[in-house]
Amino acid sequence: MKALKKLTFVLALLILLIFSNGQYAIFFAIWLAVPMLLFATRRLKRWQGFLFAFLALGVSYFIGFDVVPFLPLVVSIIIAAIFSLFASLPYLIDSFFSKNRGSFINTLIFPCAAVLMEYAYHLINQYGTWGHFAYTQQFQQLLLQSISVFGMGYITFLIFWFAAVVNWVYEQHHHKRNIKKGVLAYSLVLGLTLIFGGYKMTFQNTSAQTVRVASLSASDDYALNFYLEGLNDEEKGHENKIEAQRQITRVNQHLLDRSVAQAKAGAKIVFWAEGNSAILKEDEEELYRRASKIAGDQHIYLGMGVAVLDHTKAKYLENKFILFDTAGNKVIDYWKGISVPGGEAEVSNNKATGIQKIVTPYGTIAGAICFDLDFPEYLRQAGGADILLAPSNDWKEIDPLHTDMARFRAIEQGFNLVRQTSHGLSVGTDHTGRVIEEMDHFEDNDKTLITHLPTKGVSTIYAAIGDSFIAFCLLMFAVTSIVLKKRSTFSGPASAV
Repeated sequence: MKALKKLTFVLALLILLIFSNGQYAIFFAIWLAVPMLLFATRRLKRWQGFLFAFLALGVSYFIGFDVVPFLPLVVSIIIAAIFSLFASLPYLIDSFFSKNRGSFINTLIFPCAAVLMEYAYHLINQYGTWGHFAYTQQFQQLLLQSISVFGMGYITFLIFWFAAVVNWVYEQHHHKRNIKKGVLAYSLVLGLTLIFGGYKMTFQNTSAQTVRVASLSASDDYALNFYLEGLNDEEKGHENKIEAQRQITRVNQHLLDRSVAQAKAGAKIVFWAEGNSAILKEDEEELYRRASKIAGDQHIYLGMGVAVLDHTKAKYLENKFILFDTAGNKVIDYWKGISVPGGEAEVSNNKATGIQKIVTPYGTIAGAICFDLDFPEYLRQAGGADILLAPSNDWKEIDPLHTDMARFRAIEQGFNLVRQTSHGLSVGTDHTGRVIEEMDHFEDNDKTLITHLPTKGVSTIYAAIGDSFIAFCLLMFAVTSIVLKKRSTFSGPASAV
């Protein structure tokens, strides 16, 4: 019977962990799974607990983030193992403070360690903030407003502190007065966090003035179907180039025509998804001339997600976002800042332009491309913008996960966001991350998102101080460790603070 209870516990824990992060995440699962995993590791010997946490977190991560079908299996396993190593270290660190668990301040060790290990992982992770625990709370709007002050690490802190407090309450169940004080302390912090979120959502209203933004993805019927290497063929190179230019002209005309139609329908800003326009390097300026004329004639801001292809180079791709103003002037010439490791990075020849901003009658507009939005520190360059246009391109397995991640940047930096996503979820959100409009590429035949977007963003504390909360956690961990090591090892009522 005892073995059956343990097996049931482990199975329940694994199920909750699978639903705690990634494509299957349910917001409350992580709030249950982390306390259970901490409970389990504390009842095992130190290295047994660490190994158990490592295996449980590794398996759940592998299942939850099985979203890259073109990634070799061995690479997926390695990524899961690296994530699990960092994610299980807080449980190991917690074991070194087992003699002081009667003290409530001991509950700070585990969440501080979790925040620090997670931050360290994402510093070395080529995929940015993929897998961050804060993303599991993507629709808890009141809670999420706190990242406009402290960043995503604060959400992780609250989740893991909750786990430590729950276990502390269980272990201190004979000392009800201590329990009340501890629960009150955590409840006060969480309550103030939610009150702040409610205040921000209610009183820090979005701008009453809006602008009609039309964002477009090319129809699937216009997918390009030629091999760039064929342009270098000695015998058929000229013939292949003619065919490539024919296909390219067709898709670009498709996007230009739709842009004109949206301008006539009242859109003031029109832009295209990442790489939906393609052009051979030698024809690049002619495409810009045509786009410039349309922007000037229609009096719109026209943004192009364009893949510039240079078949003479091994790194043949220039991934750009070009924005023309209402006079036809090129005002943003942005090259993708961070290429996706692997296939994209190997062929990309992007230069570092930094995120550019332009003042318009509709607020300050900035642009960034898809994967760039997975890096909060990089997106700090967009601070002060009222609107961020984010041409993007995903695939079915990360729809809507990747777009939901992007909404966090709007909250952190205080801008209103439109993410137009080929093969994924397109959204327009205000600066609180609240979705105004959305369109799924796989369900919408027109591939067009119309968003009446607020024209005024807000200033945020996070935009000014960045990840200072991480430094605070490091200081708190150090101070708490010193205090606990100096204390006696008994765990009576007097050790409750």
